[in-house]
Amino acid sequence: MTEIIKSNINKSQEFLKIKDFDSAENCLMKNLEISNDNFETFFLLGVINGIKKKFNNAEVFLKKAIKLNSKHVNLNLNLAIILKKLNRIDESIKFFNNVIELDQNNVEGLCGLAQIYEDKNELDGAEKYFKQALKINPKHQIANHAYGKILLKLNKHKEGLKFIEKASGIIRLTKDKHEIL
Repeated sequence: MTEIIKSNINKSQEFLKIKDFDSAENCLMKNLEISNDNFETFFLLGVINGIKKKFNNAEVFLKKAIKLNSKHVNLNLNLAIILKKLNRIDESIKFFNNVIELDQNNVEGLCGLAQIYEDKNELDGAEKYFKQALKINPKHQIANHAYGKILLKLNKHKEGLKFIEKASGIIRLTKDKHEIL
């Protein structure tokens, strides 16, 4: 990687920190004039376009990045999310599964799969993936809330309410007791 490309990536990351997405994107676009095979440039351009809700552009950049590094967990996760937003569910599932293959403890990947199953009204699948996510991170607020909703839909009301309460911070569950906050 040339010094100019490194410098542009560093500048873009500084712009990202202050949420100046256009300036960050401009720095990275300069890299494409120099080289068309820099993984980090494509990955960051994909992320920026996703943030800017330019999902089709994000997909293009992330797919170019994945050709350069298919084993990058966060790249697969970002592409799965973008494809879900584009309503390309089967492709999204493929990349969420890649995330889990690469990192079986990736809570965001498990939650992404669970949400897709919930959207498809396949509640047993949703329950399975949210349960796995919560085994890894029992305090994950979104997973607790979503899992609670799934349990309510499955008529497991008492258990579902516990997870929703836990997610909202109204109740603290311990092994032996619960405490209202």
